[in-house]
Amino acid sequence: MKKISLSIALLISAIVSAQTVYTVDNNEGSAAAYSSVQAAVDDASAGDIIYIQPSPNSYGNIQMSKTLNIYGIGYNPELNNGLDATIGAIYFNSGDASGSKISGLNINSIYLNNGSYNNHNVVITNNKLIQILGNGSTSRANNAIISGNYIRHNSFNAIDPYNSQNWIISNNIIEQLHATSTYSLFNRFNVSTIFNNNVVLTRQNGDSTQSIRMFQNCSGALISNNIFLFTGNSVTNMNLGTNSGLDFQNNLTYSYNATFDPLSGTNNIDDTNPQFTAFNQNVSLNSVSNDFEIQSGSPAEDAGTDGNDLGILNGNFPFSLRGYPTELPYLTDFVIYNNIISVGETLNVNVKANANLTD
Repeated sequence: MKKISLSIALLISAIVSAQTVYTVDNNEGSAAAYSSVQAAVDDASAGDIIYIQPSPNSYGNIQMSKTLNIYGIGYNPELNNGLDATIGAIYFNSGDASGSKISGLNINSIYLNNGSYNNHNVVITNNKLIQILGNGSTSRANNAIISGNYIRHNSFNAIDPYNSQNWIISNNIIEQLHATSTYSLFNRFNVSTIFNNNVVLTRQNGDSTQSIRMFQNCSGALISNNIFLFTGNSVTNMNLGTNSGLDFQNNLTYSYNATFDPLSGTNNIDDTNPQFTAFNQNVSLNSVSNDFEIQSGSPAEDAGTDGNDLGILNGNFPFSLRGYPTELPYLTDFVIYNNIISVGETLNVNVKANANLTD
């Protein structure tokens, strides 16, 4: 682990210049300067990068107090036996951390709900997480970008902007694991919320009217270019919930065990299989066996408001089922040819990495 950590740190240092890079590793025997993410956050300056190594041990909670870029290796990496960097909760409540980026981590919850500090323009991308909560004020946590994540939930309100403005929630795969009909995924979307090009799968069963609740307390949000999948029993609509003015445009719905009712709005494709290249609705939505590319000839092909495919891969969005941060190279192979050496001898190592996806 020490040698892999060193190699990853070298890859990062090759693509950054002005910022300081802090490496955090709580694995037993690690030689990293930090084993605590919070200690690295406290010591870092605004704009710095914190890279968190994969570990079987949780890194606990993080209190954000400044603008930082915090990266993991991905939430389901090819190497390290799929080991990731796990975080409890990230709280934006100890200072102005506007412009921060969180990527490549396995996170429980992210809270942007502090009333004392601004936390605008936060980017949350390529993570595995359970819940994201916004702010009660319209001027504290605006312009969040939530994209490329695997969001899996087993209760109420996986995403709740509250009164936060101009949230863009796009190109995520989102899974409701609970079977109860009233367990809404999305709460308090407002007229400034954009929810587009997501794949949403719910395992809820319908109530006595064959309905489930997906949206609750929402008003005026634009909901477009999404694919909604329903695997529960007796689900023909998602009409439960107190909502108003939701604008459904160019979405696709498909129920595996019932005939789904036409969706309100315009240009929606009702109860139609999206025809992914490879997909099994009975496995986890983020299984690497799934391939969300739309097959040629599918009704979802070029069916978006922008003329691109519905779902997460529209316009060649670089969605990764492994959660690789798009800014960083990621290791695909790491071989030590002479793992037993004497002091002073050369360690022969071969490292292979794929280039980052943004440059």
